Amino acid sequence: MRWLKNKGICFLVLAFLVMRNGLTVSAAEEEYTYTVRLYAGNQGRLLGGGVDVSSESAGVSFTDGYLVIKGLKYGDTVYIRPQAAAEVTDERYYVRGVRRSGRDNSEAEAPTFRVASDRDYVMAYGIRGNMAAYIVHYVDGDGRMLMESDTYYGNIGERQYVSSRYIDGYQPRVLNMVKTLSANTEENVFTFEYERTAGPSGGGGGGTDEETPAPAPGGGTDAGTGTVGEAAGGAGAADAGVGAGGAAGAAGAGTAADAAGAEAAAEDAEAGTQVGGDVNIPDEDVPLDDGEDLRDLDDEDVPLADLRADQQWRMGYLPAYAGIGLAALILLAGAAVYLKKKHKNTASGK
Repeated sequence: MRWLKNKGICFLVLAFLVMRNGLTVSAAEEEYTYTVRLYAGNQGRLLGGGVDVSSESAGVSFTDGYLVIKGLKYGDTVYIRPQAAAEVTDERYYVRGVRRSGRDNSEAEAPTFRVASDRDYVMAYGIRGNMAAYIVHYVDGDGRMLMESDTYYGNIGERQYVSSRYIDGYQPRVLNMVKTLSANTEENVFTFEYERTAGPSGGGGGGTDEETPAPAPGGGTDAGTGTVGEAAGGAGAADAGVGAGGAAGAAGAGTAADAAGAEAAAEDAEAGTQVGGDVNIPDEDVPLDDGEDLRDLDDEDVPLADLRADQQWRMGYLPAYAGIGLAALILLAGAAVYLKKKHKNTASGK
């Protein structure tokens, strides 16, 4: 009877492991999702567009005057084009960008980001002053244009954040750029370079079909900061993304391998899944190694400018340095003559 009792205990343990394995796999399928909201702010109103998401599982809706993006997964990219997302209701202002909720208009920041938490954004506006145009290009590694360039306007002397755009089948090397706008519009150029992904992601929302990119007028690009000829206008962007896969569980016979398999399945479900009622949410500031989030074009101009300024500063003080050196030589010569004469007088007993 003892062997029968032991066999019954083994059967119960095995049944528990099988049930645990099935629950773990089921939990792995329920991945935690995030929500992003975009509000119009006080000086404008939302148009219901201008937002793209690199995930077909996310849904974008426009209700009650604000825009909501639900179903976002950790690492999804949200593209916000401020000038296409809102318009001003007061002509004294212009659409400058986006800001985090609770911050001032002067704290505009990068409008495109990778999702790592729930976020609330508000449109940021600037007061019209001395306005200058800036142009945004979208090219591949050979400098060929992937879509028509965009032309926007901002205040001279302000740091302007500019977002890349979603292009189906391509990934931008840099998500955002920032640069201080110049009165010389030829300097106000933002060039986003894209590389092909493994294949078109097939997301919804009216994607662009750019099988064969057209060469850019004027040719040439300078790795993210160069110009590519004269082009202006706008083109529709798209929502697309990557689908979510399923998971499968397995159950074995009464051996030690069942326990090992259940533990392995539990480890696979730890990242961002809901297990046993507890939610593991990744930290907001966990870095994602998938291209560059922000490139400061002002920093790229500083080294050469500083070098030239330093050279000019040194050349300007060259005559002064020469005069100081000459005066030092005269003083040294006078001191040498004085000491020699004093030594001679001492030797002669005078």
